[in-house]
Amino acid sequence: MAFTIIDSCTGCSACERRCPTAAIHGIKKEMYYIDANLCIDCGACGVVCPDDAILDTVGVLCQQVKAQQRPKAFVQLEKCTGCVYCVNSCPFDCITMEQAPSLLIGAGGIATTVAVVDLKKCTGCTCCELDCPYDAIHIWRQDDERAKVLDTHNKQLWGGSSSTEAA
Repeated sequence: MAFTIIDSCTGCSACERRCPTAAIHGIKKEMYYIDANLCIDCGACGVVCPDDAILDTVGVLCQQVKAQQRPKAFVQLEKCTGCVYCVNSCPFDCITMEQAPSLLIGAGGIATTVAVVDLKKCTGCTCCELDCPYDAIHIWRQDDERAKVLDTHNKQLWGGSSSTEAA
């Protein structure tokens, strides 16, 4: 079962703008709907809904999440092989391949290029995480301790900044 919009929807269109697969349709100020054939069950719509109007795949009401807490893709640079599966699967073109940090290459890193996520564009839709054959990308809320630790670690590898991985 795909995500579902219920009658508390006010037609604000936040979900439609956030959906990575264009599965959500409607007319402003009227109830929107989700095309189950296009929905990938990522939950990107549910975290932006101000009306408590979206049910997840098991019928549980999604909760709106503040922007700085929303799920995003985080790359474990040491595991990234530069295979570009994540780049090819990202519906928002928010992942690019960049020269691996010199600290990583010098320490015997796997690849000379690694995935870098533009967090401003990322919706946390899980496409990249599901397609990564090396378990190098994880979708975590930004306030998740794992995300914070990995972000700090990556910033150290990049020499204090995290390349284009800006929040």
